[in-house]
Amino acid sequence: MAFAFFIAYPDNEASDMTEDLSSVQATLDPVFSAFELPLRRTFYPLGYPLVLETNSHHVIHAAEEGWGAFERMFNQEPVHVCLGVTEDDSKSPALGPVIRAREHLMSIVAGPNNFMMCDLDRGYAFGWVTRSTAADHPLLRYQFLTAGGATLAQQRAFAPLHGALAVRNETGVMLCGDSFAGKSTLAYACARAGWNYVSDDGAFLVRGRDDRYAIGDPFSIRFRTDAPELFPELAGHLPSVRPNGKIAIEVRTCDLGISTAPGCVVDHVVFLDRDQHLEHHGPASVHRYPEERALEEWAQYAVLGSGDARAAQRRCHERLLHARLWKMQYSDLDDAVARLEHLVDYGA
Repeated sequence: MAFAFFIAYPDNEASDMTEDLSSVQATLDPVFSAFELPLRRTFYPLGYPLVLETNSHHVIHAAEEGWGAFERMFNQEPVHVCLGVTEDDSKSPALGPVIRAREHLMSIVAGPNNFMMCDLDRGYAFGWVTRSTAADHPLLRYQFLTAGGATLAQQRAFAPLHGALAVRNETGVMLCGDSFAGKSTLAYACARAGWNYVSDDGAFLVRGRDDRYAIGDPFSIRFRTDAPELFPELAGHLPSVRPNGKIAIEVRTCDLGISTAPGCVVDHVVFLDRDQHLEHHGPASVHRYPEERALEEWAQYAVLGSGDARAAQRRCHERLLHARLWKMQYSDLDDAVARLEHLVDYGA
């Protein structure tokens, strides 16, 4: 029995597309499976090779802004992203993305004309966005290039965690905690005190190694809007609304005069407990943190991909238990930096 597959377009839909997506194209290739994406560049998010194909210079420029500073660190097969750009449809603007996944498949849907489909096992993603979405580079990076493309790389080589990274005397410290726990602020305060800054909010353990090496994004750092009260050098930097709706000050680390590093072996994991509302601030204190509780918290970051990929990420988390786990209660930033330095230098 033979089956025929047809897609019927409204008469006015072809005219709403760019000149590249012509009515002839729609007739001969109604699902655009063979549509040419002539622009091709290789980027290295977190050092992992990613081949990007598109028909829009906006997509290339947005990827350059986000990933252009990274150099290749892995010799593995690249992941592949194909992202086409169509003409705007005013009736279907980009919405907040809905991400769903099961096993090796993941979808990112921000409306009928802004979407991406990802095969995490094959390291392949394709999608279409409107011209206005592509022209909004922060939005494009947040909703599609990072959520889709960078996730392909993470599935191949990393176990992601929510934490900041900083290095003192070749000793790596990962700062963990909920939002507003002070991870970015404390990581930058450590960098101002002479540490090497690695990342403000994302730590990525490298799979396929026997140690606890983690990498991050050492090229930028995001602050809360009240950060200039703590760091006067930030006073000239204006806050902006990020694509996730949060307001933040984003600064390139090369403009801050701090030392950076691409990654580090994590020797201490510090779960932050900041209390800014105590009437009588006490000194920062450090106590051991339960291993089983740490594993429970890290489990939420091993939910994407096939069973094999999730198992590999959990093994990375278990390897991180060989670092020393701490909870630090603090209220004063300078005191917290001093307590971390004592921890690194003397082990407690």
